[in-house]
Amino acid sequence: MADQEFILPVTEEEYETAGSKFVTFPAGAKIGDDLYLDAELGMPDWDTPGKSLKFPVTVVEEGPDKGKEDKISTGVDTKSIWKLKEIARNVLGTDLAMKPGADGKNHPALNPADYAGKPAVAHYQMIKGVNQQSGAETIYPKLMALLPAGEKPVTESLM
Repeated sequence: MADQEFILPVTEEEYETAGSKFVTFPAGAKIGDDLYLDAELGMPDWDTPGKSLKFPVTVVEEGPDKGKEDKISTGVDTKSIWKLKEIARNVLGTDLAMKPGADGKNHPALNPADYAGKPAVAHYQMIKGVNQQSGAETIYPKLMALLPAGEKPVTESLM
């Protein structure tokens, strides 16, 4: 059986372009290290209808991560709305508009089209998590925040 050959289901093109879905931190990165990449937002939508929104993010910065897609999610209840306020302020430069709800009170209103195509800086951080399949602890880069376009914090080199 040592001479058996396996023809795999991916094409040559798929093989050549394949890579990790995670952004690339320099070798030796540790928990708490930060990485800032230029990005563009897609059209936000419900992550869990009525409970949380997701904002698609695509890395546009030249380099090994260009074109990688991710998302950042935020709840819409009183405990979580701070994250949505942060995203609106950092991406649009303003707070959400207020519109009357069914109860007659003003409520924040989000127009998804306002975000689609907007530039931002994606802030990634190395965190510790648990692999959902194996249950083993793992360290991986997580999208933590969206910062205003062109505003990359100065950080020490991870190299």
